Amino acid sequence: MGIFSPAGPPAPERVKYGVAALEAKGFRCQIADDAIGAYEYFSAPDAVRLQSFNKMLADPTIDMMMMTRGGYGLSRIVHRIDWEAVRRAGKILCGFSDFTAINLAAVARGNFITFAGPGAATDFGEAAYEGTAAVEHNFMEAHFWPVIHGEEISVDVESPHTYAAQQITGPIWGSNLSLLSHLVGTPFLPKIEGGILFLEEIGERPYAVERMILQLYHCGLLAKQQAILIGEFTDCKPEETRFPYSMEHVVNTLRRIVDCPVLEHFPFGHVARKLTIPFGADATLSIHESRYRVQY
Repeated sequence: MGIFSPAGPPAPERVKYGVAALEAKGFRCQIADDAIGAYEYFSAPDAVRLQSFNKMLADPTIDMMMMTRGGYGLSRIVHRIDWEAVRRAGKILCGFSDFTAINLAAVARGNFITFAGPGAATDFGEAAYEGTAAVEHNFMEAHFWPVIHGEEISVDVESPHTYAAQQITGPIWGSNLSLLSHLVGTPFLPKIEGGILFLEEIGERPYAVERMILQLYHCGLLAKQQAILIGEFTDCKPEETRFPYSMEHVVNTLRRIVDCPVLEHFPFGHVARKLTIPFGADATLSIHESRYRVQY
């Protein structure tokens, strides 16, 4: 497994613990030279991060590449990646947050599947997991290892809004809302129709979240989806000195402007309790009143 930092600089200790945890599962980890570096807001200059990505891509001993953490940086190099070479390499690519740029571009430019899932430092980087943290981490692992080994999994979720019983099949895609809205109008946003769109975000005011959702609405993307899954919107809280326009208001707005089901509490985002999702692969969504199941 290749461990690389295509965006922000990770904490070295978290990389160390993450590598140890992955190697304990039987992987031989190879860490990119700049994986624990720091340069301005990034792990390394753009050219160096791109070179590390290409080097791992060309290494026949590496079967899987996992980011250490997200942050910001892939928007600066996504246009310089040879997506046909990435497709030919056939490696498992896994990450979330800023990594959404890779997930989206892989479908748009090469029509191949990557994985929206954990990062080596963000999700494996603790020395030990106890109590609630252990429960959440175990959920992540239970839905990570089977998926990357090609096994089918499902998850059952309770959502506060009731819909008529129905079953929907389509490509599951989406992930970080900022990256989705940012890539509108570029060649790196796939044109997916009939999809199951999942969304997550961190650290944005709810009004800003709504503005990004409206960007997807106005460009016609939302109208082409069969269902929308609302993941975790971590620390997306209203300003204390303004009207408390909350994420509840945002979700209600979304329900008013789309005709498809909008289901909440999807376990994905900037949280420990996250799924690993084959980005762009077909999934089946089964809805029964206030419960739903996602299977892929």
